[in-house]
Amino acid sequence: MCVLELPELQKIFEMCEQDMVGEVSVEEICRVLSRAGIDIRGDELKAIVGSERLDFEVFVQFCRSIASTEQLRHEIVTADDQECDLKEAFNVFDIDRDGFISSEEVEKVLWRLGLWEGKEEEDWKRMIQKFDENLDGRLDFQEFKNMMLRRNALVS
Repeated sequence: MCVLELPELQKIFEMCEQDMVGEVSVEEICRVLSRAGIDIRGDELKAIVGSERLDFEVFVQFCRSIASTEQLRHEIVTADDQECDLKEAFNVFDIDRDGFISSEEVEKVLWRLGLWEGKEEEDWKRMIQKFDENLDGRLDFQEFKNMMLRRNALVS
């Protein structure tokens, strides 16, 4: 959804619409965008909107499509950041760098962190079994990711 509502978009449209014909030209939009610090060439913008001139309705659709694209970019960047964080966490537990986390590796890392006290190896084996989709007794990255995001958890 576009952050700007129709009244704000109407004001922007009117700022762009210099010749008062109910349409704005690509060049007029480029000038306003340039003042806002967004540099785009007229031919690039024309290719995006598919026309030399836009009426108010098409202008609103254009603005909303930009907002949707920016939101999608933000979601992709956030997902990429999350993926990197999960890979770093996985690598902390994957001591032997074989691409898997075993219950022994969990135990070693938790001992180092001082978090093992009061736990039994069976606790960690059960945790791994809960998310071990291929039943090989260890977690690969996807299984670890599912565990961390609490996806595909089997009912114990």
